[in-house]
Amino acid sequence: MTHWISAPHDALLEKAVAFITDAAYRAVAERGRFTLVLSGGNTPRALHQKLAEGISEERYHKLGYKLPVEARRCPRNPDALALPWAHTLLFLGDERYLPPSHPDSNYGMARETLLRHVCVKPENIFRMPTESGDPAEDARRYESLLREFFRKTGTDDAPPSFDLILLGLGDDGHTASLFPGDHTSLKEKERWVIAVDAPNGKPPGMRLTLTLPVINEAKTVLFLVPPSRYELARAISNGERPELPAGMVKPRSGDVWWFVEGVE
Repeated sequence: MTHWISAPHDALLEKAVAFITDAAYRAVAERGRFTLVLSGGNTPRALHQKLAEGISEERYHKLGYKLPVEARRCPRNPDALALPWAHTLLFLGDERYLPPSHPDSNYGMARETLLRHVCVKPENIFRMPTESGDPAEDARRYESLLREFFRKTGTDDAPPSFDLILLGLGDDGHTASLFPGDHTSLKEKERWVIAVDAPNGKPPGMRLTLTLPVINEAKTVLFLVPPSRYELARAISNGERPELPAGMVKPRSGDVWWFVEGVE
């Protein structure tokens, strides 16, 4: 099922933080952990900062959510509700093939805007490797890591079902590092992680990305979209652009939530 939420910038971020917080506590209550896939690019920077700050209990209630029994407080803001970071496992949906210290690294961005500000265990952070000099080999390494992790927790060889995957939307309709016209990547059925060449990416170059079979096994997918892509997001959410990578995101048994900045 597809859901649409549109609001001005600050209100949208607050709604997204409350939604993610609720999803996290529900997952921990049901399965003992919360598996969250982070998005890259510039759009999630503000969301990461808000996640690190937490959300006030009053606002959480007013947005219609029930306070979790095992609620955690945010170290940066003791009056705020924090995600259950001790039970949260973080993955990346895609990565530019750059060192983690590079300013365009998705992991580097997540580290500076989120990870260094919250109490997440280092062993619960699964970044995509970019060190070998062979993108295809590093894609295989990350897939092997995912297969080992999910097999240990009772999953068979089917693609894993992440609790929540955060995605962005490019001007061209790309999402993660799945680009229009890259038919090989978009038709991939077997591999979970692939290396792709993104000549039209920002910046251009090699990347690693989760594939559609993995994304479409998610329990929930959340698109966070800036106002400049409002109309494109609306068309995709209405099923009018199925040829675009973002239009191919259709979780098999989960929901897609569009959080789009705008005024309605």
